[in-house]
Amino acid sequence: MRFVSNFPYGRAPLWLLVIAVASVGLRVVTSRRHEARPDLVIVTHTEAQFDAYRKAIPRFERDHGVKVQLQFANWASLQARLQNAILAGTEVPDLSEVFAGSLGFFTRGPAEDFGLLDLTDRMRADGLDQRLVQSRLSLWSTRGRVYALPHDVHPVMLAYRRDLVEALGIDVSQLTTWEKFVEVGRQVSRDLDGDGIIDRYMLDMRYDGNWGLQVLMFQRGGQVFDQQGEVAFATEDNAQLIRWYIEQTRGPHKIGYECGWGQPVVKAMTDGLVLFQWAPDWRSWVFADEAPALSGKMALMPLPAWTPGGRRTSTWGGTGLMIMKQTRHPDLAWELAKYLYFDTTQLGERFLATNILPALKDAWNLPEFATPFPYYSNQRVGQMYAELAPEAPPVYSSPVDDAGRLALDRAYNRSAQYYSDKGEAGLLEKIRAELAEAAESVRRLARREKILAKGTL
Repeated sequence: MRFVSNFPYGRAPLWLLVIAVASVGLRVVTSRRHEARPDLVIVTHTEAQFDAYRKAIPRFERDHGVKVQLQFANWASLQARLQNAILAGTEVPDLSEVFAGSLGFFTRGPAEDFGLLDLTDRMRADGLDQRLVQSRLSLWSTRGRVYALPHDVHPVMLAYRRDLVEALGIDVSQLTTWEKFVEVGRQVSRDLDGDGIIDRYMLDMRYDGNWGLQVLMFQRGGQVFDQQGEVAFATEDNAQLIRWYIEQTRGPHKIGYECGWGQPVVKAMTDGLVLFQWAPDWRSWVFADEAPALSGKMALMPLPAWTPGGRRTSTWGGTGLMIMKQTRHPDLAWELAKYLYFDTTQLGERFLATNILPALKDAWNLPEFATPFPYYSNQRVGQMYAELAPEAPPVYSSPVDDAGRLALDRAYNRSAQYYSDKGEAGLLEKIRAELAEAAESVRRLARREKILAKGTL
């Protein structure tokens, strides 16, 4: 008690200090225990979605009287760590966002061994199967069942330098087919100063095919895998597409130039080196964020169709939300998933921050989707993407998804090298042969996966 009597400010302030310290300590201990044992853990790999969920989750916690822990992780490490944890039976988050093309990574082997909840019946019971863009369920389905909720649609348009295009006398309303687009592209892709180097190109096109080739393949109705997960890219239509793509990126009549990513793209757009850019909904926001000096000089248009009156869009990318079988609260996890993805009180504001079109069709009627966007010459960007979204093609996956896409890239690049070395003669036959060889290499891997899926290996 000597310390009490010697406290310089008297006994009353001392006891108030003791109570305050004890209260803070108790709160810290209680908080740490609470944080260590949340009711749900959800992990995402996208900063924009992390910020959106961080704002939204407190209301869900209040409404349900629970604690939700939101985590952020790098995608490359998340995918491997999550799959390893599922296989090992160690602790995993209750919910996790994943990228398009990754479902097959988590659905190898027998269905009973999947570490994911089958969401098919829950979706039907809540009527979500009718309220979502049907083609987006393909990304998150295997063996006829849905294992993740679609976050988005990602329809693709073309972004272009409106000021330069108009100065060149190009009427984009007439660019309704790829044939017309290429015809105009060959007129404007030229050497402007006589030094033998092309100074202006029509379109940003990857030389190695990759996502550029796949976006066009999906638009034409092609697939890397079909709905049953079988290899589907070795077709005559894809052979013709590859020849077309090679001719637009190589040779005397090319209209495409690879701009790269990030600041090189900004530089190419600013300098007018490339007039048109691929613009899925998410990338339309990236351009506005990274090249603000072009505000009011840009505009958007639907993709040219492959045939008159044909599909004017494609799709590029996607995010889905999985619920793990290990969760202690599957019903609560389902409620959180629906709240984050389909609560219309959030989706309008979220669209204005990202330009990402949600898969829930109900949301497209919100006023935010009709808001003019100054960057794109005051076009109503949300409405434009929403009008195209029902046409977005399905994209199917497989447990050997990565191998299939790499094999398609290999077939393309070998064919492109042949063209560079030998020209047009024999090119189509070379493409067909490369596609057939690539497809068979993937089928061998797929056959092994089928044996694993039957549990007989």
